[in-house]
Amino acid sequence: MSKKVWIILAAVVVIAIGGIAYTMMGSGGDTLAATDASGLPPDKVQPDDHTMGDHKAPVVMVEYFAQACSVCAAFDQQVFPLLKAKYIDTGKVLYVMRLFPLFPLDGQAYKLDMCVGPDKFFQATDLLFRTQPQWDAAEYQGVDAQAGLHKVARIMGMSDAQADACMNDTAKDERINKVAEEGNTRYQITGTPTFAIDFKKANVNSWDSVQKALDEALAAKGVK
Repeated sequence: MSKKVWIILAAVVVIAIGGIAYTMMGSGGDTLAATDASGLPPDKVQPDDHTMGDHKAPVVMVEYFAQACSVCAAFDQQVFPLLKAKYIDTGKVLYVMRLFPLFPLDGQAYKLDMCVGPDKFFQATDLLFRTQPQWDAAEYQGVDAQAGLHKVARIMGMSDAQADACMNDTAKDERINKVAEEGNTRYQITGTPTFAIDFKKANVNSWDSVQKALDEALAAKGVK
């Protein structure tokens, strides 16, 4: 089942995550410009973004993901390893992952990603994608979400008490909310994963479409 974001144009949709209201505005542009239609400054890699690759890479690829999104999990397992080998590891692409929460569980799971430390962030997101059937109650009926998240957290090296403290910590909620709201305003996100290449919304999902879009972006900068 593909999970779509509950967004209505010109309306505000509020999703409660861990007791915090995450708001997402339904309007805006999807291109990089001096002044874009969103009224926001041009998008760029932020100091607290989760990145993989060379920060001097000629092309930047941003993924807005939800940790409980099955389509995101499929991309992570089927496409991302190829993308990493061909473009990220070779210094051609800087990859950025930003949370776009769809369900309360997304916020809790994402906080586990952050609690393991920046050097293990991508390992944590991959682990949670691969173990979705154990904790994603929105996708898999009858699953005990909290028990499942505790089990995954233990694999990450946390005790149940540490996992609860991590998932219930509200210190980063304002930033999570801001990233999601600005992402939707810029790129009009209607589902996850949503991608932007060099801060322009890109309609990619399969490996072939990813290669085509990245090769075009690299060619535009004189890179083969």
